[in-house]
Amino acid sequence: MKRVLLVSLPALALCLAVSALAEIEQALAFEGVLGWMYKASAPIGSGIAVYGGPPPLVLAGDNTGALHAVYAASGQGAWISKGGFSVAGTPTVSDGLVVFAQGDGTITALAAADGSPLWRHSPGDDAADTVVDGTAIGGGMVFFARGDGRMVALDLKTGAPRWEYVSEGQLRSAPAFANGLVLLGEQNGKFSAIDPASGRRIWGGGAGGPINTPASDGENVYFSSWDGSVHKVRIKGVVPQWNVNVGDSVTTPPFVANGRVLVGTARGRVEAISAGNGARLWTFDTGGGSVSGAPLEADGLVFVGGGQGTFFVLDAATGAARFTFPTGGGINGSAAFAGGVVFLGSADGSIYAIR
Repeated sequence: MKRVLLVSLPALALCLAVSALAEIEQALAFEGVLGWMYKASAPIGSGIAVYGGPPPLVLAGDNTGALHAVYAASGQGAWISKGGFSVAGTPTVSDGLVVFAQGDGTITALAAADGSPLWRHSPGDDAADTVVDGTAIGGGMVFFARGDGRMVALDLKTGAPRWEYVSEGQLRSAPAFANGLVLLGEQNGKFSAIDPASGRRIWGGGAGGPINTPASDGENVYFSSWDGSVHKVRIKGVVPQWNVNVGDSVTTPPFVANGRVLVGTARGRVEAISAGNGARLWTFDTGGGSVSGAPLEADGLVFVGGGQGTFFVLDAATGAARFTFPTGGGINGSAAFAGGVVFLGSADGSIYAIR
């Protein structure tokens, strides 16, 4: 049957069919079994970042402010950088550096290979200096949002302040950097595209509630809001493409891949939306609390953690559950996928590698 189908298809369709079969084979190769588990001394509250090496390292922060670097191949500890406040958001890796934020507003840059310190930006004495999400890197700068409504740009090499953007309200979500722009979702429901050279707002949009960290596919910006809406805006000409309401507060940034936009909600749902026209494709209920870490798609699968501590592996096309993996605590950060392995952190104090 397979031979008849391949012979009868035109060349273009043949290529697409072979590509689809390869994607299915890759998805089926994922077994959903534990490769290794690394035990930290405190709950893992951050998302996971992967440093490509050599050697490849898995990076995650715990609630005491320690950043753990673990060998991706074995799960053995490589180094630990200790701090005094919980690691916020997800560490950012760029050009051999790892940059991470702590809840008190401290921003630290380390050499990813060995954890040696490069610079540290210390907060002031004001409690408003707090940071609840991670950093973004682009254009030779590090960007992060403070609770007092200021987004700060630091020099990537030295940590010296470059400029500040002042919002009209609080900031709770990390900025993103894409297409030569700093993209920022604000608590007052405003989306802003900011010039990284000057810190000046160039254009923007809005929603009816706080906006999460935006995402981009190169031509468009996607942003989600706690009012339940997800938006797509074409960057060139700033043309709105669609917006859809999923009927529940959206608690994660959008993840965009393979024509799908994935978000998590306050009631534990994962929503898949067509990136082309905004149609809702499927919904999966994790059966737990709020989804805190953005869903991740790779190799025809969607990976997402539930608030009750169960990690789910879903079919990207249908949303059907392929595998579940229980952990001993809530999964509060985003997972990472590299080399056919998914890495995740749990409030049980563990980093897991599942293949």
